[in-house]
Amino acid sequence: MSEIKIIQNKILEILKIFIETCEETNLTYYALGGTLLGAVRHGGFIPWDDDIDIGMPREDYEKFKKIASEKFNDRYLFLSEDTPGYKKAFSVIRDTSTKIVMNYSNIEQEESLWIDIFPIDGLPEKGVKRKLHEKQYLFRRMMVQLSQFNSIVNQNKTNRPWHEKVIIKIAGILKIENLLSFEKAQQKYLATIKKYSITEGYAGNFTGAYKLRELVPSCYFGEPVKLDFEGIKLNCPNKYKDYLKAIYGDNYMTLPPIEQRLPHQYEIVSLGE
Repeated sequence: MSEIKIIQNKILEILKIFIETCEETNLTYYALGGTLLGAVRHGGFIPWDDDIDIGMPREDYEKFKKIASEKFNDRYLFLSEDTPGYKKAFSVIRDTSTKIVMNYSNIEQEESLWIDIFPIDGLPEKGVKRKLHEKQYLFRRMMVQLSQFNSIVNQNKTNRPWHEKVIIKIAGILKIENLLSFEKAQQKYLATIKKYSITEGYAGNFTGAYKLRELVPSCYFGEPVKLDFEGIKLNCPNKYKDYLKAIYGDNYMTLPPIEQRLPHQYEIVSLGE
């Protein structure tokens, strides 16, 4: 069996336990990002994908955190923004029988294979409130990233907008990480993204890679619909086609060029049992 298939099987087992927990506790979730694209385009994983992206409305997400912190504390370990030493604004469930080294930033970090669980928060539909919230969100997100500059920022990423490249260059010269408090930056960031609920005109994953592009009309989520994913039924946004178009464009069913078919940037130490 290929290495990527072993990885996919490992994280699929985490997903099954996650789904079982949500069904037992009547919590809403949706496949997001590449996982949703995989379900629609491939009936499962994108062939080169090595993680799983799940979103939960903020209210359900907060309930899940309380349940998961008690349930997942052995081989499968739950970490959230409330976990000391864990510095992301979303949650993960890791398979601790595996070991990988994240090596995309200046500081390597030892982790395990995982699935991501993102909160879905709201955004005003239009007007000044929307514009102000967008600006505040982008600023607060940037401050969190700069406060962990050497540990999470991929400083060699080539396809960044010019202004991000300038900020990264200046941050490196100033050694910005030593000037900022992560705890304060994270507190302000979380308060910002939690401000509006999914019932607003727009909603989405503020912590996702595509930033504002991940915020879509709230009605795209709605009552989940089930799609096939590697032999299981996976909850997906009600208007999943519109969601995928918003994030990936009209040609989301078309495979990208071979050189863009890349997994995450990490070194595998052990894939466990």
